[in-house]
Amino acid sequence: MATGEFQVMKVPAEQLTGVLHGQVVDPGAQPTNVVRCGEGWTVDVSWEVAGELVDWLAGRWHVEIIADLLGGGETRHPSPPVELTFTPGSGRYTASVPMRGQLGPGTYDLVVNLTTTTAAGSAGALGGFVVISKISVQE
Repeated sequence: MATGEFQVMKVPAEQLTGVLHGQVVDPGAQPTNVVRCGEGWTVDVSWEVAGELVDWLAGRWHVEIIADLLGGGETRHPSPPVELTFTPGSGRYTASVPMRGQLGPGTYDLVVNLTTTTAAGSAGALGGFVVISKISVQE
């Protein structure tokens, strides 16, 4: 499981901090870096925010996978991104992004992109990313 950067507002770490993880999982729920186009593989993401300000957070998380084909272009999945509502009193979250049929054969760099919107719908000040090592998508 890859661990990534988590960006928070400019507040002291004891008030708000976080960690973000992501991994590719095959249809048998095993971590992998080789998948087949037509199989039901996913990118599993988990993150945790902690500190005094967790109960004050309001808004929504947005999770998307950025797939960069080596020698090709970049795509984002799913569209629109997976959304989860902030949960007061709990700073732990998980999401599983289904990727079956989303990528053609090739080698990809995958990045989990986590962003937020405020309760009012404007761009939030929390987020982060995880770079997942290269994966091979086969027919």
